[in-house]
Amino acid sequence: VRLRWSKKKVWSVLGIYSFWGFNSFGKFIRGFLLALGLIFILLIILFVGSWVSWEGNLSLGSFINAIFLCLGVGLAEELIFRGWLWGELSLFLGPRLAIISQAVIFSLAHVHFGIGFVNLIALLLGLFLLGLVLALRRFLDEGLLAGCIGFHGGLVGIWFCLNSGLINIHTNTPLWVLGPRGMGSNPLGGVIAIFALGLIIWF
Repeated sequence: VRLRWSKKKVWSVLGIYSFWGFNSFGKFIRGFLLALGLIFILLIILFVGSWVSWEGNLSLGSFINAIFLCLGVGLAEELIFRGWLWGELSLFLGPRLAIISQAVIFSLAHVHFGIGFVNLIALLLGLFLLGLVLALRRFLDEGLLAGCIGFHGGLVGIWFCLNSGLINIHTNTPLWVLGPRGMGSNPLGGVIAIFALGLIIWF
């Protein structure tokens, strides 16, 4: 950042300054609650369709792991993709194309191959839309990454908690609901997540 962008306040430029300040913490909580709301909607559909049953078993170790995943993955990936990469791409492509480009790279970096062409396209689309949502969140938060970290980390941490003993996803769950990987699925490749992320971008 200092060398290529000629900026002295590195952490401010990358969007993680004053993370525990009231403004940043509030944005983090808002992002986390949005993630919780989206997963709650997915759970309602799963329960209505009788594709999932409640187990209610979550060990302390799994809960602590979920917290570290939420904060660790959220902070690390947002710092890389919506912090450094977006800024770097802006130098080459301009800010608008940089938003699209970082979302493309973000989706390719998370994709799983060997799942069939249609499933692959669905997963790429869901990840791409998530990349756009996170970039727009940072833009609306005036450069702060806290909201992105809360949303991204919330999706990862909450979903990990659910799959660590709180719920049991049935094997007959349709791919369009839960994504293309069966029991190890990524809901971002499902129709529900794609539709929800599209609505967030629209509004």
